[in-house]
Amino acid sequence: MSAKTSLDRPAGHYIAHIKLAIPIMFSQMGHLIVQITDSMMLGHYDTTALAASSFAQSVFIIGLVFSIGFTLAMTPLVGAARGAKDVAAAAQWLKNGAAVNLAVALLVTLLLLALYPQLNRMGQTPAVAAAAGAYYLPLVASLAPVILFQTFRQFTEGIGNTRIAAAITVLEALLNIILDYALIFGQWGFPRLGLAGAGLATLIVRLAMPLAFAIFFVRLSLFAPYRAALRPARWSRAIAGRYLKLGLPLGGQFALEVGAFAAGALMMGWLGEIEQAAHQIAIGIASFTFMGASGIAAATTIRVSYYFGAGEQAAMRAAGFAAARIVMAYMGFMALVILALRSTLPMLYTRDSAVIGMAARLLLFAAAFQLVDGLQVVMLAALRALTDAAVPTALAFVAYLLVTLPTSYALAFPLGWREAGIWMGYVAGLALAAGLFLARFHLLSGAQQPVRRRLG
Repeated sequence: MSAKTSLDRPAGHYIAHIKLAIPIMFSQMGHLIVQITDSMMLGHYDTTALAASSFAQSVFIIGLVFSIGFTLAMTPLVGAARGAKDVAAAAQWLKNGAAVNLAVALLVTLLLLALYPQLNRMGQTPAVAAAAGAYYLPLVASLAPVILFQTFRQFTEGIGNTRIAAAITVLEALLNIILDYALIFGQWGFPRLGLAGAGLATLIVRLAMPLAFAIFFVRLSLFAPYRAALRPARWSRAIAGRYLKLGLPLGGQFALEVGAFAAGALMMGWLGEIEQAAHQIAIGIASFTFMGASGIAAATTIRVSYYFGAGEQAAMRAAGFAAARIVMAYMGFMALVILALRSTLPMLYTRDSAVIGMAARLLLFAAAFQLVDGLQVVMLAALRALTDAAVPTALAFVAYLLVTLPTSYALAFPLGWREAGIWMGYVAGLALAAGLFLARFHLLSGAQQPVRRRLG
């Protein structure tokens, strides 16, 4: 990764970024295909099962994304060590970060289990609340394996390899399709488990993923220097403390955004089963395009953290803004695709005409927030690469907790705009977040004083 080449030829930033981002985009989309497969097959199983999966996901997702967000601390720290050509430091981050990640996953798992008895007190219809547990419990059991996989993945991306995680995730998606079909509908001699079958399939797949990554780590020569450096690496309270200091606000940033969307899903459940099922379809389609944007964002963290670690501030700034332009082009195209296919895509999930019609209307709002959703996730990734966490978390708090949630509630209920009001709140919050994160990166990366000194 040559800063000189990228700076002498601006197109070099775009080419390098896209090459790095494409495997991550496949990896991110592969994760989402697991959820989309569950939704599609459950939608054809029955509407109550689809609504129950949406409800279970909306409760589980906050703990999941907080934990995944926490693991993202690994990438900029390892990336900066790589930029400084310090293999021993990268191995220290892996050993200490893995221990902290798993401890956090255990705590979050216990909290999610404590919520299980409260599922029937969250304002859902009796049928949805009764069914949700069969899907919720396997999801909770899958959290620790997901975080172990994420630990390997974020380390590997930090050293500049994005292909291994992509390969594992593609296999994950294929295995989940096979298991869903077998266990939901009772094919090939398997029992017909319905919603519980979707949960069991997800758990099996998520257990296999970290095992596959561990095999790659032990066998591939790519990891040989880090395996050697890992042996003398020791637990360090100082290193773990620094990891925790970065990971907590990163997890908080993700939890705030996804929490706002999850709260919207709960509000949709207050409106009815049709509304909640339509929301699950529309948010699944919007999430699929977002996974592409988050792949571009992950590449942003890798490239910006590399230049940050190497002390090349001009290249660091150029890489961040190149990523912003790439994601705007990608999400602009996705907005057009959603608009063109908004009445067709929901048919992949269900035959219920009421659900299809409402999902098509919600996709208008999804198209509206594509550009700002892509911009906010990429600019947040650029800030993460600078290990700038506290201020972006405060900005996320304002955008998602103080703007998105009150706006969604006020428009949906007091003003009576129902499902449209909830989604208009999403548009407002994402637009504000994009503007705030962009301004923060512009301020830090354009300063005459080095970013390291400004951030302390």
